Amino acid sequence: MSTVSTAASPSVDLVRRTAFTLFGRFGYDGVSMTHLARECGLTKPGLYWHYESKQALYADCMRDMVGLFETHVFAAALMEDAPARQILAAFEGLENPLADPCVAHGVAGFWLRPATAPVDEAMTVQRDFEAMARGATAQILQAAVDDGALVLPLSAERVADAFIAQVEAIVLPLGERSPADHHALVGLFAHMFFTSYARDSTLVDGLARKLKTGHT
Repeated sequence: MSTVSTAASPSVDLVRRTAFTLFGRFGYDGVSMTHLARECGLTKPGLYWHYESKQALYADCMRDMVGLFETHVFAAALMEDAPARQILAAFEGLENPLADPCVAHGVAGFWLRPATAPVDEAMTVQRDFEAMARGATAQILQAAVDDGALVLPLSAERVADAFIAQVEAIVLPLGERSPADHHALVGLFAHMFFTSYARDSTLVDGLARKLKTGHT
């Protein structure tokens, strides 16, 4: 937990955003507090005035990483009423994190398991989010099946596991692809998903048109 109140919020925000970028690139083990202090223009004691430990800072950064996907993917999906449209909105939401400068260099470091210190708080945040993501995805998929919009080859839970794995495969190389390439990949993934499972051909046709024009 942060050791300071909102009185120092501008400095805390700088530390947190800088740390997010570094942890996203290099993982927990690849970032030292000395390096982070230098990047923030602070002394090392000044950095520890804001955060009592590297583990606490990492946990907050993990919350920020989770928050990106909760906001851009799942919150966007839940704004739609029809289950099939919720899935489409989730695909579209996968493009939005690139608008955050902190994500420009990638977030793969958050999937590297730390070996130099226990980071139980951060790992709990990540596990809870992954469980929520799988549960919410399975629920939306099952609703789409019940609604007659999708036909799935396996249970909604199994397809949700595959769906999340594909999302991770898209997310992990963020920072290595251009926004245009990322946009095209997400669009192609959406088109493949709906081509495979959608009963409503208008969704597939609409995605095909958007792929040709470069818009998802």
